[in-house]
Amino acid sequence: MQNNLIKTRIEESANYRAIWCNGKTLRFAIDPKKPITELKYPEFYDIKVTGNCEGKCPYCYMDSKPENHYGNIIGKTREFFNAMPKENLPFQVALGGGEPTSHPDFVELLKVLKEEYDICPNYTTNGMFHDNFEEREKILTATKKYCGGVAISCHSHLRDHWESAATAFFVNNIRLNFHIIISDKESIDYFAGIYDYWKDKVDYFVLLPYGNQGRAETKEIDWEYLVKKLPENQHQIAFGANFYPYLLKGGHNIKISLYEPEIMSKFLDLKDMKLYPSSFNLLEIK
Repeated sequence: MQNNLIKTRIEESANYRAIWCNGKTLRFAIDPKKPITELKYPEFYDIKVTGNCEGKCPYCYMDSKPENHYGNIIGKTREFFNAMPKENLPFQVALGGGEPTSHPDFVELLKVLKEEYDICPNYTTNGMFHDNFEEREKILTATKKYCGGVAISCHSHLRDHWESAATAFFVNNIRLNFHIIISDKESIDYFAGIYDYWKDKVDYFVLLPYGNQGRAETKEIDWEYLVKKLPENQHQIAFGANFYPYLLKGGHNIKISLYEPEIMSKFLDLKDMKLYPSSFNLLEIK
């Protein structure tokens, strides 16, 4: 994994300076008496490279399904980053979808991001690529060469797929995060079981609140039960941006540094090159 370079960024208008090293960003307020505000050039982009996915998750907040892939994702990516001053390129990006590994240009995109722009690519996967041996080896090789890490979507109905893929990533010394969707007590107990088994193999367990959008039916988040089930040592627990309002409520012992969601990152959809605050806030940025 290519994460050994140190990069720095300063954006005085946002009271922001940052150091990026080994896949992690340390952020500092230039004036510690004032907050960091929204960046003109985000340090991180979430990029949707395809709407295609075979996972058939009934709660998919992006409403992904088996469909044609987006065209010319390499050219579109170059167009987007070529228009940006080199010193303002993001530290890293996360490729998603749909299932990004299913796109025929996925491996080439990893190479372009790292070799042409020195942007660290990461991606989220449900692990279904692991069924095809030839495809699996190609993706594993490219991931080791270009990527900072991989986020595994731990969907219960795809458990055989993601566990097999996660094992292969771990054996190949690829940094792993797990994404786990949280809603009711059953989903929280599912997370607790995964944590107990994988805690020595995974960097972070990223908890994502169930999203009532896309084709997902409405569900409530059992926040109080989640707080009770969190491990005593929470250094491996991270919270998705949509948990921000819950964390602000207080009444818990969760130790976390909070930033207003969406000030550090943006969501780019390569289908039509539209830019949004996040994948949960699809109000186009003009």
